[in-house]
Amino acid sequence: MKDILLIGFGWSSASFIKHIDNNKYNVKVISPNINFVYTPLLVNSLFNNNTTITKNIKDINPNVYHYQHKLIDVNFNQNQITLDNQTNINYDYLIFAYGTEINTFNIQGIDKYCYFIKYDNDINILKNKLNNLKQNSNIAVIGCGPTGSDIIGKLLDTNKFNIYAIDGLQKPLTMFQDILSDYTLKLWKNHNVNLYFNHFVNKIDDNYIYFKNNENKINYDLAIWCGGIKTNILTNKINNYLNLNCKYGIPVNQYLKIDNQKYNNIYAIGDCGYNKLSPTAQVAYQEGKYLANCFNKDLKNIDTFNYIHKGQISYIGKNKSVYQYNQHIYFKGKLTGYLNHIIHLYNYFII
Repeated sequence: MKDILLIGFGWSSASFIKHIDNNKYNVKVISPNINFVYTPLLVNSLFNNNTTITKNIKDINPNVYHYQHKLIDVNFNQNQITLDNQTNINYDYLIFAYGTEINTFNIQGIDKYCYFIKYDNDINILKNKLNNLKQNSNIAVIGCGPTGSDIIGKLLDTNKFNIYAIDGLQKPLTMFQDILSDYTLKLWKNHNVNLYFNHFVNKIDDNYIYFKNNENKINYDLAIWCGGIKTNILTNKINNYLNLNCKYGIPVNQYLKIDNQKYNNIYAIGDCGYNKLSPTAQVAYQEGKYLANCFNKDLKNIDTFNYIHKGQISYIGKNKSVYQYNQHIYFKGKLTGYLNHIIHLYNYFII
């Protein structure tokens, strides 16, 4: 059997190993993480000790081999990778699926004074901090996309803190229809969230958040950064090796194969690959499933990858969520909040 090396263990990797035929391929996963993190429930686990957000790699596929290490180098000519313990591993097929890293936009103080939400360990650190904050402490959430909005919503439900919603854009959830963004904004305003939209953070110190071209500053007790993602050092190294010029990720074609004529056995799925789709969990999951099915067909007579959008949903507080399928189909309110909960429970158990 041929060897498939899968670099990283997130949404796309979990989907790939769930659907791959182990009777045809030896699959080896390279990742320092032994558990898959169900990221949509990360924020919920901050406030609910009973929330399960991880699933062991062996629970998804007991037949894969896992190296709990980091990839540090690739020799594409010899079909070989090098791990951080200097072990070399050969491959027949190589799949990059290691994701991205948090983008702080080089803003002074973000790395030092802000908390992040990306891994399960981040939740443990942040939960400990929240539990030690006093009533009416000032919590600043910087970045009001789905993750930031989810955090603000959960903080609203505690009725304990002064919340500051901060974003350089004019409203939250700008990837949703205006009617849903405005609905979110109105809910937060009616529940006394301090709104700082169209405010770009200039720097942060241990007491204050400062804004560009503005004399205002915010005194805070806890700052949570939800400002976006960027490519990491490994992506830049791989693109440099393969003479690929792309700042958004590793460019792939319609078969999720890396766009390089010299090498015919390298793929990229999930957030580290770039094909103009949004870096979301459902995109990554569908890519992993698609590529596994391609391998199950021995890479013969396969169709191009076709992403099927299932809509996006975000919790905003007070048991309410917003959901959008397209320009014409969208929902909001408490029933959508219940739908949000059901969707995440269902998706966690089918992964």
